[in-house]
Amino acid sequence: MLVLYTFQLFLCFAGCFSEPSFSISYANDTFLRNGVPHRYVSGSMHYFRVPPDMWRDRMIKMRLAGLNTLQTYVEWSSHEPVPGNFVFSGGVDIAKYIATAQDVGLDVILRPGPFIDAERDFGGLPAWLLKDGDAIKLRTKDKKFMDRVSAWYNKLFSVLNKYMFKNGGPITMIQVENEYGSYGLQTGHCDKEYLAMMRDLIIANVGSDVLLFSTDGAGNDMVMCGKVPAVYATVDFGCGSDVKQAFSNQRLFEPHGPLVNSEYYPGWLDHWQNKHAKVETNCVVQTLDTMLSMGANVNIYMFHGGTSFGFGAGSNNPPFAATPTSYDYDAPLTEAGDLTDKFWAIRETVGKYLPLPSVPKDLVNVTEKGNYGKIQMHFVSTLFDSKGMLSNVRNVSALPKTFEMLDQSYGFMMYETQISKLYTDPVLLSVPGIRDRGYVFVNDRPVGILSRSEQIFSLPLQILPGQKLSLVVENQGRICYGSDLADQKGIVGNVSLGGQVLQNWEMTGIPLENGFKLKKYCSKVMASTAKSLEMKEMLRSNLLQSGGKMTFWAGEFILGNNVGPPKDTFLSLPGWHKGVTFINGFNLGRYWPLVGPQKTLFVPRSILKPNPARN
Repeated sequence: MLVLYTFQLFLCFAGCFSEPSFSISYANDTFLRNGVPHRYVSGSMHYFRVPPDMWRDRMIKMRLAGLNTLQTYVEWSSHEPVPGNFVFSGGVDIAKYIATAQDVGLDVILRPGPFIDAERDFGGLPAWLLKDGDAIKLRTKDKKFMDRVSAWYNKLFSVLNKYMFKNGGPITMIQVENEYGSYGLQTGHCDKEYLAMMRDLIIANVGSDVLLFSTDGAGNDMVMCGKVPAVYATVDFGCGSDVKQAFSNQRLFEPHGPLVNSEYYPGWLDHWQNKHAKVETNCVVQTLDTMLSMGANVNIYMFHGGTSFGFGAGSNNPPFAATPTSYDYDAPLTEAGDLTDKFWAIRETVGKYLPLPSVPKDLVNVTEKGNYGKIQMHFVSTLFDSKGMLSNVRNVSALPKTFEMLDQSYGFMMYETQISKLYTDPVLLSVPGIRDRGYVFVNDRPVGILSRSEQIFSLPLQILPGQKLSLVVENQGRICYGSDLADQKGIVGNVSLGGQVLQNWEMTGIPLENGFKLKKYCSKVMASTAKSLEMKEMLRSNLLQSGGKMTFWAGEFILGNNVGPPKDTFLSLPGWHKGVTFINGFNLGRYWPLVGPQKTLFVPRSILKPNPARN
């Protein structure tokens, strides 16, 4: 069922060394892998953006390009969705992910944050950290923050310790924090005590014989702010940069040791309502060739971007701009894992410096995609009709509360109050703390939209005593970079009408976190309307009143006459405005084709049911 909601491998035989080791030879400006000089060329891919059945395919393609290492972030929020409840299975089975990399012949560089940016909601931090607002100081030595980080790291490394290189696993290096130099400069405080605490926390969990590193922009001030003793400083920069200057800045802080670009950008990120970012292949390979000719180690960020399924995409600020569901990144491997001209150009360049695997005879650049036709969508209900079955939280308060105060991370929150007095006609509704997009209704009838990205925080209303004012607030993704990380969602502060603060609010959370619950709801409503003409007419009336805004639609489809296994495909939504899409209970993510740049949603084959089953 489809549901739309609008809105290089190294072998060492016994006796060649006593124990596996990965270290730095400062005398020779190189890494040592089991005592042998080593240079890595790696690629970034995030397990939480790629379905598990596709991990091996993407890693094999990395090896095909000549890469010998995989770099990955670890997303705290995916593993601890609620405090103390840890998840390491399914799509976030990071142990399986790392073991697969080793099996394919890739070393692993681990970047466990706790903050990762990566254009993810809240930079990968769990939203529940914001429950008490400013009471916790993010990315500092604040005890409340460090207690939470310590508990998380203790659990994480209890799972990953056996995968350390010294223990026979593929993890060669661990990053301490993540581009902290930028954050320290943005906030005006470089918290060296915090960085030292993060370093010591990792050492306490994995030992002092694991190589630690930091990553910062190639500016002297950023590297200085992010530098801490016993952590090797590396830099990041993109194509077209002055390579000699960038590495000379690294040399100011690491006079000896390997040159490292920990994030070399072959593409760039997107934002809704902006053009798709593109980086020319010639620029990418020319700068890559320059770095490799200098003996540098390079990580390509991203080599495969994948997809921010569900509500995983974050935002940037200022100005506030949300990132789309697709994380294609104009990377060498497309969102669907296909090989691009950029892939082959990178392989050719890497091949000047590292051995290349042979190309399989049956390799195709672009895999066949499924064409499964059109889907007839049917109206189910309005959001207001669904409150009783889809809400996770209901709360009554004098003043509005945020998502986090009500233990909700994602989705939508409905704020409702009854108007008790007569106001001027029209009267100005003001919600300066809208986070991020507010759909305004009077008696369930849409009257306007408030938007953080467009800086629309007020609108004139015609409203009478006894009428209901509803604001349905959408979380478009928490800020993932910069000094404004503490980005609570919903309504932050007061709502005023005609300059007077409105009170007595009822809040109903619609997180849409359980796609199977939503599927069940849609099926139940559709079955009921098929039996009851009265219910059908009532819902139709509500649809007309809503103007189609904040509504649920559902449709079923079969994979045509296809008798083989399902294929990856893309869902096109021509004529649809903005919303969220689910297939078979799986949240594909947000769509907004009206503004782009993303027009279609990637549908991985693993979520589709083969013919003759209904989807």
